[in-house]
Amino acid sequence: MEWQAIFNGSKDIPLWGFAIRATLLYFALIIGTRWMGHRQVGILSGHNYLVAAGIMSVAAVRMVNAEASLVSGLIIVFAYALVNVLFSYLDLKWPKLIDRSPVLLIENGQINKKNLLDCHVTIDNLLGQLRLKGAHNLSEVSYAVLEPTGKISVIKKASTLPVSRTQMNMPPIFTALPTLLISDGKVEEENLNMLGLDLNWLKNKLAEKGFVHFEDVFLATLQADGTLYLSV
Repeated sequence: MEWQAIFNGSKDIPLWGFAIRATLLYFALIIGTRWMGHRQVGILSGHNYLVAAGIMSVAAVRMVNAEASLVSGLIIVFAYALVNVLFSYLDLKWPKLIDRSPVLLIENGQINKKNLLDCHVTIDNLLGQLRLKGAHNLSEVSYAVLEPTGKISVIKKASTLPVSRTQMNMPPIFTALPTLLISDGKVEEENLNMLGLDLNWLKNKLAEKGFVHFEDVFLATLQADGTLYLSV
């Protein structure tokens, strides 16, 4: 009877029953989120936000309300995920039909008052978002676009942009992501082999820094410029 109460809901659920309900809901949320993919985690459209809010509301009710059915909650979570996957697919096929379109708030340096009113964006909201994008003066902004996610993207005027190395006729700087070589004292040999390096090379590099054992290093990464970053 206790298991039936846990899954169907009852006033007499034991404390360990709440732990089981919370655990099952947690795993259901993890599975549903993985199913929906990176798009859901990034909240790339309006329906992604609604799904996130709806799923969390359903889960919260089942965690704190003993009389709420856990089974129905699990069904709702996976139904939300299925509908979200369907809408994401339809959004790829017919984006203008499913999701909102970007809206110009500033065009050619001029504020579009009508679009501001239509989107319920105040001047303070706009100025705050521009500051977060590094545009502290309206005179720097050529375009400001309210994206479907609710965030504002900014394109600055060419005259306010920093000079690039190409414009100065300077050779480009090699850029790449750092490569993890040691993590928590363990050598990432696959990354070493990918770079054409071996354990002896790594030992010599560590010796130059005064370390003898790999276990003495918490983190080691090979930077884009060829230098070794260490953290102990």
